[in-house]
Amino acid sequence: MSTERNSDHKVSGPRLGPDARKRIAAHLQAIFAEIEGQPIPDDQIDLLLALRRAERELGRKET
Repeated sequence: MSTERNSDHKVSGPRLGPDARKRIAAHLQAIFAEIEGQPIPDDQIDLLLALRRAERELGRKET
């Protein structure tokens, strides 16, 4: 997946004004402040480990 932006890509639709951006940022900060520092659930750790194993296997097959 590429994170490069296509310079020909036009943003469609209305853009958010500075007040709306500040309100959204404040809400997101409040949400993430509640979960910050909580442990990652075991099922999510298991998923991350499974993804890491799959990446390693793909890497072995390419070489």
